[in-house]
Order: sequence, then structure tokens, then C-alpha cells
Amino acid sequence: MSKAPVLFVFGQSNAHASGVVLPEEERIKTPMKHVLTLPRAENQAYSPHPVVWRGYTSAGTNLGETQDHTACFPTEYARLWEDRAEAERLPDLHIVRISIGAQGVTEGQMWHPLHPRRMIPGPRGTADIALFPFSCDVIRRALDDLRSRGMEPVVLGLHWFGTEEETGVPVEKLDVLPVLHRVLIRGWREAAGCRVPVVLWKLRCTDRSASMGEDPRCIETINACFDTLSLTEADVCTADPRDCPAYDPGDYFNNGLYADGCHLSASTNRWMAKTALERELTRIG
Repeated sequence: MSKAPVLFVFGQSNAHASGVVLPEEERIKTPMKHVLTLPRAENQAYSPHPVVWRGYTSAGTNLGETQDHTACFPTEYARLWEDRAEAERLPDLHIVRISIGAQGVTEGQMWHPLHPRRMIPGPRGTADIALFPFSCDVIRRALDDLRSRGMEPVVLGLHWFGTEEETGVPVEKLDVLPVLHRVLIRGWREAAGCRVPVVLWKLRCTDRSASMGEDPRCIETINACFDTLSLTEADVCTADPRDCPAYDPGDYFNNGLYADGCHLSASTNRWMAKTALERELTRIG
């Protein structure tokens, strides 16, 4: 049985690098040969039907909001895989992306497990999707489709670029975060039928958060939640953008990591994708 590596990238605006636009010459318009994904047009629906795969492009491949051609983590990961696939005889990679900007996990947000079941497509401000049940539906159908075609799905990782909206929530309401994240993680794993390895990317946009008058304890609480999950849940780990060589603690606001104090820059996403790929390639043997 051939292996089918799968990468999930979920969350909010940093999952799709909102506003970090790719130059025209770096946009992926011709579908890749060795990286497949789920085009939004065919797959953005609650459905009992098998998913539809196509070669990866940098447009139309986020099953959340409509925002294309950005220098995001999944696009940089795809580019690296495609470049190495033939020389290293790698199996085809399957990438599933779901993100909507400014949507967290607490009540009233689209990643909250009990968000009303809706499927309204569009850009941020228009899109309204119950992201947790939708993501579980997509995981289940995507992996079942691979299995039905005689392949063995191997989940390289589920990368979470989320919980950023909670930097503006009153800190006394954040004690629910560990419970909410456990609901998400266990739901994703149940849908996958295996213990999906989860990577929680820490929040480091402290200067921007402070400039907006947010309580600094919120970011501390979110990152502490991630640390707790990494210690108490099997195959859950944290990752830190500040490990990037570009990190500069003396760079006010952007710290050498951000394009705008909030959204990670193209070079940072490229570094994150490269380090993640090197680590996760070991999962396919």
C-alpha cells in the first residue's frame, strides 16, 4: 500500500498570511505535479460525497475565506515539496487548508465548537462557516477518499495558526481555552481515525497587541495554554516564530518576523515551512 502524506493547516489570518501578497512572478498558477489540494469551488460544502483533489496552486485552495496568492505557510511548504519530490522520490503530498481571518475559538467565533452550522462563502466579512464541524467533515472525507484508492494516509502534521482573536478577549474569560482546544483536537483525531500530530504556533505579536490596548496577559495565557496542551496531550507540540533567525527583539513592532506587526512575513513563513518539512519528512520513513 502506497503512502499518502497529508498536511493540514487550520486557523485564522496567519494560516493564510492575510495581506502578505506574493509578487506576480512567485504566484503558483500552474497546478503542481506532486502536491495536491482541495479546490475551494468543488469542496467548500458540507457533503457526503468524496472530495475532489487537484494540483496545488496559490489561488482557490483555502476552504475558508476567499483570499489568494499570499506567501503563507502552506504555499511555501508546497513549493519546497514540489522542488524536492522527483530528486528524492517523495510520494505526492496532499494539503488541506481551512482558515478565516479574525475568527477565534471562544463563544461567538467561527472556530467555537458550537458555532451555528452555516456555510456562507466569500472573503472575510462575508464568509460565515462553522469551522469545527466543517473541518471534521473535510478531514474524514479526504482521508477516506485516499484509503478508498488503496493508499495509506500519513498525516505529517496539523498546524494551528489560531487563537489570535482571543488576544482581545477579557483575560478572565480565557480559562476555558484548554477545554476548547481539547475538543478541537479530539474531534479532528476522531474524524481522521488516527492520532493526528498537532503543532500549535505560539503568538508573538506583543507590540501590536499592546498598541491596540489589549491586556498583555492574554497572549501569555494563550501561549501557556499551548504549553499545557503540549505537556498533557500526546503528539501535541508547540512551535515558536521567534526561533526564526530573522527574529530581532530590538525591532519594535515587527520583531523581524512580521509584515505589519500581526501577519508573519513571507520570509518567516518560508523559514517555518522549511523547518517543519525537515522535521515531518521523517514520518514517511
